[in-house]
Amino acid sequence: MKLPRFSLPGLELARFRRATITKLAILAVVIVPLIYGGLYLWSNTDPVGRLENLQAVVVNSDVPATVTGVDGSPRTVDAGKELVEQLTGPDAAAGFHWRTATEEQAAQGLRDGDYAAVLRIPSGFSAALASTGGADPQQAKLSVTTDDAENYILGQVTNTIATTIRTKVATGATTNYLENVYVAFSSIHDSLGKAADGAGQLADGARKADEGAGSLVVGLGDLDKGAAQLVDGTGQLRSGSAQLATGTAKVATGADGAATGAGQLATGLDQLRTATKDLPAQTAQRSAGASQVATGAGRVADGADAVAGAANRVLPALQQAQQLSPLVDQLLAQARQLSAASPDDANLAATVRSLEQAQQALADGSVAGIGQQVQQQVGALATGARQLSDGASAVSTGAGKLAAAAPALQQGVAKAADGADALATGTRQLATGAHSTADGASALSTGAARVDDGATALLNGTSKAKDGAGQLADGTQQLADGAGSLQSQLAQGQGKVPVYTGDAATDRAGVVAAPVAADRVKEHAVPRYSDGLAPLFVPVALWVGGMVTYMVLRAVSPRALASTASSYRAAVAGWVPGALLGVAQAVVLWLVLLLAVGIASPNPVATVAFAALVAVVFTAIHQCLNALLGGVGRLVALVLLVLQLTSAGGTYPVGTSPTFFEALHPFLPMSYAADGLRHLVTGAAAGPVLLDAGVLAAFGVLALSVTVLACHRRRTWTVAKLHPSLTL
Repeated sequence: MKLPRFSLPGLELARFRRATITKLAILAVVIVPLIYGGLYLWSNTDPVGRLENLQAVVVNSDVPATVTGVDGSPRTVDAGKELVEQLTGPDAAAGFHWRTATEEQAAQGLRDGDYAAVLRIPSGFSAALASTGGADPQQAKLSVTTDDAENYILGQVTNTIATTIRTKVATGATTNYLENVYVAFSSIHDSLGKAADGAGQLADGARKADEGAGSLVVGLGDLDKGAAQLVDGTGQLRSGSAQLATGTAKVATGADGAATGAGQLATGLDQLRTATKDLPAQTAQRSAGASQVATGAGRVADGADAVAGAANRVLPALQQAQQLSPLVDQLLAQARQLSAASPDDANLAATVRSLEQAQQALADGSVAGIGQQVQQQVGALATGARQLSDGASAVSTGAGKLAAAAPALQQGVAKAADGADALATGTRQLATGAHSTADGASALSTGAARVDDGATALLNGTSKAKDGAGQLADGTQQLADGAGSLQSQLAQGQGKVPVYTGDAATDRAGVVAAPVAADRVKEHAVPRYSDGLAPLFVPVALWVGGMVTYMVLRAVSPRALASTASSYRAAVAGWVPGALLGVAQAVVLWLVLLLAVGIASPNPVATVAFAALVAVVFTAIHQCLNALLGGVGRLVALVLLVLQLTSAGGTYPVGTSPTFFEALHPFLPMSYAADGLRHLVTGAAAGPVLLDAGVLAAFGVLALSVTVLACHRRRTWTVAKLHPSLTL
């Protein structure tokens, strides 16, 4: 029969569509890689980040130490307690989940695998840390213990945790820094010597300063006295300058008045000079007129005398008045001339009026009475004429003297006017100068007041300076004493500062830079990584060997099932060949590992025997799966391999895996196989091995029991058994 070229693959796959089991087989083929890769990677998602799920204990045997602080006061160092608080506190971040325990609890828990690590703090831990600042520094030691029999990888991870713990204790210390510190001690020693020398110089300077302060006190005392005298003088200056200002102001006012008066005098004298300019000529004229008046007055006197004589002679003749009329007319004419010559002379005017009356009387006939009156009047006229003549002579004499003195008077008035002008100018200058003097005196008064205030402030300042100088003298004395003490103390301190050089400084720096050493203690340590992984991969290999075994062998012999032999015998008959091959696989595997690969074990016989037990149990399990599930049992065995590989805790502790694998761990036989082989390879206690062997035996018995049941079921033949849908 000719088939289409591209239909053969479809025909092969089409046969898996006939039954559910075949469909599941195809599905299993698809998801087996997913199961293997997904579960393995899931189990190793973040094992280091889950270390806090592992229990670890700290045993604190430290005894607090008492040290003397830099201030001389005692101080207690309890580093062990502080470290425990750091590890077990709420903010602890030191890998495992730490808690405290006694030494016995820690040892038992480590042996039982309850604790991943044990940190031991020795009794002298605090004392060793406190000794880093003393003469004999000691390195504080910690001890971190793990058991490779429980997990090899965990021991490697613990190294990092131990380093972290050590770093927490020795915070900030570095070798170079501390080496520089110790080397710097030498510099400090030398610097202290220089400081001591400087303190000596400071003491000398302080003593000189003290002497200077004493001199300053004396000088300020003198200055204070002088300032007091200065204050007295400035006070007098202040009052005197005030009086001077008042006086100069008055002088300025008087000078103003004098200037005004001098100006008026000058003006008046100028007017006088102008007015007397023609005085000599006028006086000369007056003198000449006076002479003429005197002459006329003499003549009048003579005439008056003559008139009087005539009157005396006329009187008798008055009776013949008519005869006298011409004479009266003559006299009247002369009197009028005299009166005209002397218009201001009242006597002449009166004489004229008398003569006119006489003339009138003569004319009207009353001459007799008039004669008497004329006689009286003429007598009076004669007397007046003489007086006039005497006065005119005197006036003439005086006018002559006045005329003679007038030029000199005019010259004197001119000189006086010139002098008055000069006086006015001088008084104005005097007023100006007086005002300037008054202003200067006022400024002098103000300045004197300021000087007085300044002198007072100076006095107060010098008093304070004197007091301050006294305090300064006391301070400099104390400074001198203190500097001397500083010098002696620095010298003593220099002797106490140690000097570290060369190897001594390097050794001490090494101790103090690493004040804490964490000793790693591995219980049942294995030398190599392969030794640590062998307990996991040997069971894996034996599991694969069991799978292969029952690919070759039949889990249950059909002949045995068809015979009258019991199901138990049929099951054992199918298991024994596989067990023998499993033992052979275990022996060969371990011989090669021990002899060729170099996997070490302190108990090789027990190791091989335990491996043989594991192989026997695994073959029982594989026989069970095959007897119970047929070809599907191989797929289940493959899935179980993956589950056991990820949950056995062969690399990282199962506690670092997700909860699913941690929960699955105690229900799978490979967990006990790996644990037993780990204890045997590392030479740990036999107790866990025996326990693991017992559990494995139980798994084996359980598998055989199920195989017996499977054999019992398989004795009944059905169409499905005669024509299976899937054959693997």
